[in-house]
Amino acid sequence: MSEGSLPLILGTLLALVALSYVLLPLLSSSEEQSATAPRPARARASAQNEEGLAVSALREIEFDRETGKLSDTDYDELKSKYTQLALNEMRLADRRVVAPEAATADVVPTVADEDPVEAAVRAAQARRPKCPTCGPRPESDATYCSGCGHYLPGACGSCGADVVMPGARFCNACGVALAA
Repeated sequence: MSEGSLPLILGTLLALVALSYVLLPLLSSSEEQSATAPRPARARASAQNEEGLAVSALREIEFDRETGKLSDTDYDELKSKYTQLALNEMRLADRRVVAPEAATADVVPTVADEDPVEAAVRAAQARRPKCPTCGPRPESDATYCSGCGHYLPGACGSCGADVVMPGARFCNACGVALAA
């Protein structure tokens, strides 16, 4: 070994030590990291991420159909699948909320009682704007139908008065400017 190679060897060793120190956290096993996180917190986070996925998927396929990206046959198939999943998610969420109350109550639900999830779905659909030609719209804040362009009757955002005149620019009750 010559005198000129000693600094080269030391520099290489120092670089390797520094590189291993920097890369060690990246190369360590994920089991060590997952052992440090408490399991219930991970389960809660996972459940929160998955909650509402079917409802989001329903919105997405509605939009894809309206924009022409999805055929009617594919839409019908996907809608039936995700509607069932969304109902199951809502029922499960409802059971989580109602279960503690049901344990203390002596009331036995009857078949005649309406399912609260079904009632909530019907109420949400009733709040959606409806086009006289195309039916309920997927956009909850639409002023005009995305399918045919007709004005969608609604209510004034300021006073809540019904606005039914097509093309109305101002509210008849309070005079506030409506959609441009």
